[in-house]
Amino acid sequence: MNYFSRNVTESPVTPLPIIIGITGHRDLRAEDIPQLKRSVATIFRELQSHYPHTPLTMLSSLAEGADRIGAEVALEMGIDLICPLPLAPEIYRQDFTSEASRVAFDRLIGSAKSWFVLPIVEGSGETEIVGQGRPRDLQYAQVGAYHAQHSQILLALWDGKVLESIGGTGKVVHYKLDGIPTLFGKAQSRLDPVETGPVYHVLTPRESNPSLEGIPFSVKRYYPRGYGEEQDARKAFDRIFEQIDLFNTDAERLANYVVAKKTKSEAWMLGAVNKDDLSEELKTIVDYYCTADSMASYFKRFTSRAFTGIFVFVFSAALFFDLYAHLFHDVQLVLGGYLLSLVLAFLWYTYAKRKHYQTKYLDYRALAEGLRVQFFWKYIGLRHTAGDYYIRKQKSELDWIRFAMRTAAIPLIGETSSKNGLSEEELEHRLPIIMDSWVDDQAKYYPKAISGDHRRLKRIEHIINVLFYLGIALAVVQLLFEIPHLVKDYFVVATGLAPIAAALLGGFIERNAFIGHIKQYERMAVLFVQGREYLNELLEQRQFKQACDFIFELGSEALAESGDWMLLHRERPLEVPKG
Repeated sequence: MNYFSRNVTESPVTPLPIIIGITGHRDLRAEDIPQLKRSVATIFRELQSHYPHTPLTMLSSLAEGADRIGAEVALEMGIDLICPLPLAPEIYRQDFTSEASRVAFDRLIGSAKSWFVLPIVEGSGETEIVGQGRPRDLQYAQVGAYHAQHSQILLALWDGKVLESIGGTGKVVHYKLDGIPTLFGKAQSRLDPVETGPVYHVLTPRESNPSLEGIPFSVKRYYPRGYGEEQDARKAFDRIFEQIDLFNTDAERLANYVVAKKTKSEAWMLGAVNKDDLSEELKTIVDYYCTADSMASYFKRFTSRAFTGIFVFVFSAALFFDLYAHLFHDVQLVLGGYLLSLVLAFLWYTYAKRKHYQTKYLDYRALAEGLRVQFFWKYIGLRHTAGDYYIRKQKSELDWIRFAMRTAAIPLIGETSSKNGLSEEELEHRLPIIMDSWVDDQAKYYPKAISGDHRRLKRIEHIINVLFYLGIALAVVQLLFEIPHLVKDYFVVATGLAPIAAALLGGFIERNAFIGHIKQYERMAVLFVQGREYLNELLEQRQFKQACDFIFELGSEALAESGDWMLLHRERPLEVPKG
């Protein structure tokens, strides 16, 4: 077992993986297979080397040819294998060319971490996909689109020729680079960049096309539209994967803290949901959430300390300077205190920035909130990927978070399930639980948060007003009255420091975005209170489909609020006040 595998396996927290999909030809030449396996293994090793704290997960549909090469190499290297299938296994096996091929399929699917069958494409039926024809072809096209949408990197063992076949390799590469058709995924505006990830193209001969334009088995990267030149796109995606690896690095480093906080995080997320009744897929999302939530709490504490420390040191500098100017101008040590305070403020700021306290706090909090929405959507059978539903202005700030959330959108059910959504009986049981655990909880949380922020804001504003008017009062006293010489300098120092302290506290309010919080929370409080009433009506009327649609709408609003909250703080970065 290599270091990478040991490192990930022994971690007590669940790391976020990089998901690698594969597409390619079925009619590979037998003599090329060893070289293709070496090429795939080399790509895996490079990714493991670049992102040593991040496990890889292989998506393979186990079709003959390229799919099985990816699956076999993954298993040989200890990489998890997940198999989305276009058809139920008993139907799918009919497309394999020999009994040996069917045996190989059974062996691979038995070695997979999980497998699942994609639902029947809308407009087709169970009887239509059994025979050859367009409905069956659409199932294959859907699984190709699934690979393109849910993998963060797509391996293409491909000769580079784009054919008209709806589920062919060229089409899957096209889906990855130009976007998923609306038949298989969420419609995307041409104003937005395609967010599916890069393609690693291994130039591959095939029986029907042994002559290639280029060097056989050479590897070239292609990137989705909207990321600029190749160099810029490569940097963008490298940065995304580096952020995922950094998250996993922090999770390993803070594993004891995360484990200690897990019970509290689980209780906060699940509410009335019984974790023992959850599928492995939902339990995995809970684990991801607990890790992100715990680390967000950890870095929030250090971010708050950094903000407070910087403002305290800056005020200390102002105090020392006033004392030097008006009371102790012959004492160089006091002037040294002014310089030391400024140096400490900058050192504190530099250290906090180098440790990325604020960035990690904001990112991990946004990831946790996104995972919570993803959990409740999946809990009632919604197939939406939460990362797709941030609004346009937020997307560039949330790139790695949305990529990481794709992991939570991949089923880990380990069984055949081609149905769309849950049964009415299941929804009747689960919807009231969501009502208690999420909607009602949020309807109570936001008013409480508003009240807390109002109290803090009013307390600080009261101190600001006291300091401001104190400065004025001290100045008036000095104008109207003859102040004894022994205390006059103290009056001057206090007169100057009072408005400085008021201004710094005003800056503290602005940097912590108290007013912005209150406005956002007021909107969300109204939304969830009204949503609770409407959802109650739907449940009383047993309109479960409409209730699911409404929960999807609430989740979309929660994602938008989380993104806005993150932007609100990103616009107020940690820095030393200089004004």
